[in-house]
Amino acid sequence: MKTLFKISAILLTLGLTSCSTVFRTKTHTINVFTNAAEAKVTVNDSVYSLPAKIKLLRSKKPVTLSYQSENKQFDTIVSAVKGPVFYLGNLPSLPFFGVGYWVDLTTQKRFKYPKNIFLNDKEGLKIQEYKADRYIAKRNITDTVKQLEIRENINKHFAAADAKRKVREQREFKRYNPTEGTFKFNMQPPTLSLMGFSSKNTNVDYFSNSVGGMGFGIGGDYYYKNNRFISLELSHRVNQFSPPGLHTEYNFLAHNLNISLRKGHRWQRLEYSYGLAFNLFDTEYSQGNRSVYNTYNTLGFSGLFSYQLTSVMYIGVRYNPSVYNLRSFNKGFDYGHVLGIDYRIKF
Repeated sequence: MKTLFKISAILLTLGLTSCSTVFRTKTHTINVFTNAAEAKVTVNDSVYSLPAKIKLLRSKKPVTLSYQSENKQFDTIVSAVKGPVFYLGNLPSLPFFGVGYWVDLTTQKRFKYPKNIFLNDKEGLKIQEYKADRYIAKRNITDTVKQLEIRENINKHFAAADAKRKVREQREFKRYNPTEGTFKFNMQPPTLSLMGFSSKNTNVDYFSNSVGGMGFGIGGDYYYKNNRFISLELSHRVNQFSPPGLHTEYNFLAHNLNISLRKGHRWQRLEYSYGLAFNLFDTEYSQGNRSVYNTYNTLGFSGLFSYQLTSVMYIGVRYNPSVYNLRSFNKGFDYGHVLGIDYRIKF
């Protein structure tokens, strides 16, 4: 009884999952049409007047269409392909070792030919003219008024699409080649950054680094020359992975608010800029059973090296060293830094 059940299950699986074998016929009908007034095509020694619907036996072998009209005579080779029924229809058989694919591989029903084949009889057609001729020939439209209307509509659509394409290409060109007077606004999503703190910070015994991944930034670049720009930005970084509203354990938490003014240079897709920076640090650390907060400002420099990946995406490295702190105590020269990956979107 168990053996019979297994055999029945296998047969049922084969029947339900071998989609090409079950759902496809041995023949396949193709539509062949042309923009010539009169033309014929020969397929497998049979001659058809165009337009024609031609039944072909499914096979992996290509089919040759021999075209003949008053103006032209040529052969077109049509290749067979495996249709979506073979690839998608047999997906349910994957848990059964892809048995549906194995069954369909034994039959020619898995192949199909292009459903619509247009044989162009005219030389030097523009794209819109070719599309209009194909549309008219496929539907066998003989009314001259309707043909003219179709051609006008396709020409209008093509002209509008071409105008949009030119505007889009010009916009893309300007994004890759900014000129004098161009302004670019940028946004900086959260990326990895390394913050370094000196021992002058409370609860920091020696110079230490910590990795953070939270923060955000905005800014703008103004090109006063084709390859020179002034950059002003405001950014926020955190030395820990501390998402808003989510409690995390830490010994020393620092928020860095940075305002940078830099002079930039551009060469092809590369940009580098350098300048001055003002930083506001807001730190929090644990002391016994309570949290201690401290806020101080620093002065330093800002450097950025980036590469333009796409028309709006930039990736690079930022380095913001602090050299002078403005604490109410221990004021003076003091080194710290923010070093990290810089990812920004400019538009």
